[in-house]
Amino acid sequence: MSAFDILAMVGELQVLVGGYMDKIFHWDGRNVLLRINTPTDGRKELVLQDLKWLYLAPERPETPDFPSQFAVNLRKHLTNARVTSVQQREFDRIVVMELEKGPVTYQIVIELFGGGNLIVVSEGKIINSVTSRKWRYREVRPGSDYSFPPSRTDPRDMDIDAFRHTMMDSSSDTVRTLATAINLGGQYAEETCLRAEVDKARKAKELSEEEMGGLHQALVLLLREAQENRQPREVLKNGKPVDVTSIPLIQYVDEEAREHNTYSDALHAYLSSRELPVKEDPELARLKRQLERQQEAIDAQEAKARTFVEMAEAIYSDYMGTEAILNAAEKLNGISWEQAREEGAKIPGVISIDPKEHTLRAMIAGKEVILDYNVGVDGNADRMYQTSKEFRDKMEGAKQAIQETKTRLAKRKKEGERQKQVEKHTASKTKEFWFERYKWFITTGGKLVLSGRDARTNDQVVKKHLKTTDRYAHADLHGAPSVVIKEGESATDEDMEEVCAFALAHSKAWTAGAREGTAYWVLPDQVSKMAQAGEFVPRGAFIIRGKRNYLNHLPLKMAVGEIEHEGARKIMCGPPTSVLARSERYVIIQPGKSDRSKVSAQLSRTFEVPEEEISRILPPGDVEIVEKKGLE
Repeated sequence: MSAFDILAMVGELQVLVGGYMDKIFHWDGRNVLLRINTPTDGRKELVLQDLKWLYLAPERPETPDFPSQFAVNLRKHLTNARVTSVQQREFDRIVVMELEKGPVTYQIVIELFGGGNLIVVSEGKIINSVTSRKWRYREVRPGSDYSFPPSRTDPRDMDIDAFRHTMMDSSSDTVRTLATAINLGGQYAEETCLRAEVDKARKAKELSEEEMGGLHQALVLLLREAQENRQPREVLKNGKPVDVTSIPLIQYVDEEAREHNTYSDALHAYLSSRELPVKEDPELARLKRQLERQQEAIDAQEAKARTFVEMAEAIYSDYMGTEAILNAAEKLNGISWEQAREEGAKIPGVISIDPKEHTLRAMIAGKEVILDYNVGVDGNADRMYQTSKEFRDKMEGAKQAIQETKTRLAKRKKEGERQKQVEKHTASKTKEFWFERYKWFITTGGKLVLSGRDARTNDQVVKKHLKTTDRYAHADLHGAPSVVIKEGESATDEDMEEVCAFALAHSKAWTAGAREGTAYWVLPDQVSKMAQAGEFVPRGAFIIRGKRNYLNHLPLKMAVGEIEHEGARKIMCGPPTSVLARSERYVIIQPGKSDRSKVSAQLSRTFEVPEEEISRILPPGDVEIVEKKGLE
């Protein structure tokens, strides 16, 4: 990420300020996730991927079941620490997150240059870091003092005079001067030249006053755009992402772009679409190597067996010549090895003598043959055929072993393909929104509806979220949850009917197996926790005073479907009309005899989400699926 990219990202990370550190994960040595509970946007997952990409993940990445030692150490220090600021260090590729935990202050320093690093600092001392490293001017390791890299030019602080002075002092061309002396980096140095319509190859000191002013103005607007007017996008070539930017760039004006709501979403989509090197199964690789070695051994045995047969055939094809050589070699017995070598070399056709093994090498019928000169022609031929047979017998065992390896290899490949299919369809968690701490749905008219899950959240949904512009609904049954429709004063009759049906579905009416029921809605000022003399209002309960707006004969049916909310995929459970208005893939359910947990598991597989996401949104009690749309 460039300094410009970090400038844009830090703007998005301001949502973390005021939040509290929840969990820290660390895996594969170069990936860190900071889970932070924010005051306004619920839980956020800040990901440092491969120590060089920093963004808010729209969904939680796969993390290890057991924390690394690094994660354990950071959790000890930072859990429940409050984020007080997130900022870019000057105009460098460094993000600094300030935290407080009681009287202790911490800094999480994320360095996105070089090999990347995440360093936790308190009172100037390094508590821990992903990697340790030493430079000439500083050292990063636990226990040492932390110091930032040497400061670089911050173009945000440059007025036109400072800009002109820096350009005039340069002996390089315009684009290199902008990239290095002004500290813009290559891509944004070129973009500045394009926007100012200045030839990037011209010497910086030769530019006119007007051109200098144009470059400075283009730079100011670029910086302002990255800070205040981000339009994040992926840049596509032939349909494939090749870059991701926080703002539109002139250099990509002719390329296709895929826009995103946030720079984090754009980065996540870009990184997710990259073709990563396939990690080969180590057991599969071992079996392949074993098969290769076994095949090489069999080939070697086959070659040796064939060689001995060919030697036997050669001596039979020149029986008389072979016999003459053996007869001449009889005199080699009974003399010294040195004499045997000298005398043997005189025999026509003999290449070499080995007196120790009483063998000789000779060319017979165009083939180099090894003969035992104490044995006749037939004896040598028999020995060669026997040796060839021994090699072939060994090959039978090797062939059986290689067949076993092939069987295991095929089985492992099949298991790998099956695992790939499983991973392809593995349930992935959808983006989590703040309202999911309650039961929820979105009406046909687009109103958010919240409902308590228990006595505690019943209290919360009214005390925290029931405002004067909202409306309150409740099933006409004791113990039913409190339901709030946001901006309910402008809700339609259809919206209010959906809200009341939702309130009824999450009451005891569902567990009782009813087919219809009654619910009502009231104004916020009719909902009170104040009891009259002699009354008691338990936790999660409220007193309703005044007129109630009843809706009767509400059907006890709900729909579970796939919707899109704020650009993210979600599974919603709500009245059928609200789901059908937003979904092409859904099921309709009603009270039934099918075990709720089994239906939850079935729907989690159907929608490819964790089972918890389904079980949290279903009504209480057993269910029955009565209709499906767009699902197998």
